[in-house]
Amino acid sequence: MQCKVSFLVVMLLIAGAASAAIDPIMEDVLITGTLAPQRALTSSVSVLDSQQIKALNKTTVADLLRTLPGLLVEEQGGPGGLTAVSIRGGESNFTLVLLDGIEVNDPTNFRGGGFDFANLNPNMVDRIEVVRGAQSAIYGSDAVAGVINIITRKPTQGHNQDVYVELGEHDYSEVGLSALGSLGDVNYTVELAARDDGKPVPGSSRENNSANLRIGWQPVIGHDVNLGYRYIDGDRTSYPEQSGGPQYALADEQDKSDYTQKIVYLGWAAQISSAWRSALTANRFEAKDRYQSPGIPPYVEVPLNSADTDFLRDQMQWVNSLQFAQAYSVNVGADYRREDGHSEGVIEYFGNQIPTDFDLDRNTFGVSVGITASPADALLLQGSVRYDSPEHFNSETSFQAGAQYAAGSGVVVAVNWGEAYKLPSFFALGHALVGNPDLKPEQGESWDLGVIWEASDTLRLAATVFHNDFRDLVDFDDETFRNVNRSSVQTRGLELQGDWLPLTALTLRSQATYTDIDVKNEDTVLTGRPEWTASVVAQWHITEQLNAALDYVYTGQQWAASRHTGAELTEELRDFGRLDWVLRWQPDSTWQVELSAGNLLNESYETAVGFNAPQREFRVGVILSH
Repeated sequence: MQCKVSFLVVMLLIAGAASAAIDPIMEDVLITGTLAPQRALTSSVSVLDSQQIKALNKTTVADLLRTLPGLLVEEQGGPGGLTAVSIRGGESNFTLVLLDGIEVNDPTNFRGGGFDFANLNPNMVDRIEVVRGAQSAIYGSDAVAGVINIITRKPTQGHNQDVYVELGEHDYSEVGLSALGSLGDVNYTVELAARDDGKPVPGSSRENNSANLRIGWQPVIGHDVNLGYRYIDGDRTSYPEQSGGPQYALADEQDKSDYTQKIVYLGWAAQISSAWRSALTANRFEAKDRYQSPGIPPYVEVPLNSADTDFLRDQMQWVNSLQFAQAYSVNVGADYRREDGHSEGVIEYFGNQIPTDFDLDRNTFGVSVGITASPADALLLQGSVRYDSPEHFNSETSFQAGAQYAAGSGVVVAVNWGEAYKLPSFFALGHALVGNPDLKPEQGESWDLGVIWEASDTLRLAATVFHNDFRDLVDFDDETFRNVNRSSVQTRGLELQGDWLPLTALTLRSQATYTDIDVKNEDTVLTGRPEWTASVVAQWHITEQLNAALDYVYTGQQWAASRHTGAELTEELRDFGRLDWVLRWQPDSTWQVELSAGNLLNESYETAVGFNAPQREFRVGVILSH
């Protein structure tokens, strides 16, 4: 471990400590973390653009997120296991996940709304924006620790068609095609993909089909209409979570899940005048999951169980952006959300079938106001307030404020504070066996202080300290055998970031994150959240036709739980480092070949107790473009 830590420290000192997207001096427009797109935010933000995503050629979006500061990825063995992402030590269901700005968290699942990142195909992702810290003043419920917005590809001028095929060891395969372009006032996107992750780990598999369809129309100058449809279906198998995996499980039966997710959206945006822009959007998110688990022998704590769940979320939002002179703007928004969740399930306990059905719905109305002001060239101020009126719960008012100051000599200081809340999931409220309809919303408060130094045109460094206070966390109580509000958790830490361009053809970015988690008044540890994570990413433009990318991700020691002995036990998994490599050859504009190696050094490590990570695996892909 000391050798690995020393290596990382050296790399951080050389590369500077990664700022894939240190917000204050970004030139790109940021979509996430504000009611309307902004060129600068005071909030702590990271961005992965299309060039970085393509260069890394990962098989999961979660592997892309490992290269960003403050994000902790928890996975279960191979591709069939659930993959969750937490921000700054918060619960994974405290991470609000958006797909093109549309929430895709499902509150009917047993993770309390936590999102499984293994469902998403990174080849259909154009950009990822991450906003850290409490964001309920913008998004309402669920954005307790932060927001991850996954943005799909948009059409450019002309017409572009791609076909790609990728094959790999352990029966990995992926086939996809896309057509993007514009014709006069109309633009379009058509993307289709099918992927089979194979079986790099015994008992773990996942197959996915994805579709992304979009059409845009500009009927008159200043008015834009967009209609879209996104579809994901798949099935997965894995040893049950906390079963001890292939190493320790007392039976070889696997969890099985068959799932479908659909999004339909319609949006209209109009530039009413030079100082007033209005946008009205409506969307529907639908998720279905058919889940079966054999339980964990000897079946005392986790018996055989199954559930068929259906979830539907309809949402409408109206945002008006008003510009008062160049230095002052106000965004005013109102939205309505309707959620409907239904589950039919059973638990088989010593021959008896106990139903776990629930059928819940709720409506939430919210209004919000955000202000951006720059009273001086060196000063940026931002603040938001939001009022939510959720059905069956008391109203919630959330505040957020931030400031950014350019102190000179390339130094920028930013400070942020925010509040957040999360309504209890339908699973936590209604599950017939452990649900509790009297649960209160979980609460959060966060602040961070960051310093960014642009040392030169080729070197940028940053450091951010953060603190989160999470209260009324939903937890399972052994005595009453139901969910209760009781836990209080504080997390604090440090994020180091930086970019370095040592040569015109070579880019280095790296990050290191320290997270300290304190569970108040309880002698317990939280699993899946290491104190230290770090990464170094190198992109090298070798020749006009040849490019390479190399990334090293370090994950420190972390606690993991298992029940394969018939009782819960926790043990500390050792730290590990993983090196991935990609070589891309593009002889001309019409085609390219990619060679990718995952876990190049063949590091042996566990992602959970008894769940070994995949060993070294190679993939070869061909892309044809026209």
